[in-house]
Amino acid sequence: MDPATLIRRLTDRVAAEKDQPVAHVVVEEVWTAVVEGDLATGERLPTVRKLAIELGVSPRTVKRAYEELGRLGVAATRRGEGTFVSLDPPPEEERRRRHAFQTFCTAVVARAREQGFTLDELLDAIAEFRTAEREDGPA
Repeated sequence: MDPATLIRRLTDRVAAEKDQPVAHVVVEEVWTAVVEGDLATGERLPTVRKLAIELGVSPRTVKRAYEELGRLGVAATRRGEGTFVSLDPPPEEERRRRHAFQTFCTAVVARAREQGFTLDELLDAIAEFRTAEREDGPA
C-alpha cells in the first residue's frame, strides 16, 4: 500500500473514531492493514513527522503508536531509515484473539462511559490496578 493510501485510511478512521485515542487508532489500523495483507513485510510507514502533520496531532502521539507497533512485533524502526512493517500476517487464531480483545476493550470503555467515567479515569484506574498488582502480586 502506498503511503498516501495509508495516510488516507488513518485520517478517515481518526475522524470516524473521535472518542478513541489517536495512537490507539494508528496501532489498530496498521495492525489491521498487516493482517489483511494490505501492508507487506518491509513496507515503509510514513515518517512520524509526516503522519503527525496529516493527522493534526503531536509527533509524540505517532511516536507512541510506532513504539507500540514495535512492541507488538508489527513494525521496526531503523535509525536514519524509517519505520517498516516487520511482521508477516499472524495466524488466524491470533487474529481472532486480537479481535476478541478489541471487542472486549470497546465494551469496557462503553460501560465506563455509561457509568459517567472518562477514558482517562478508566486508564488511571487500570494503571493503579497494575501498580498494585506488581507490588502485591496477582489478585
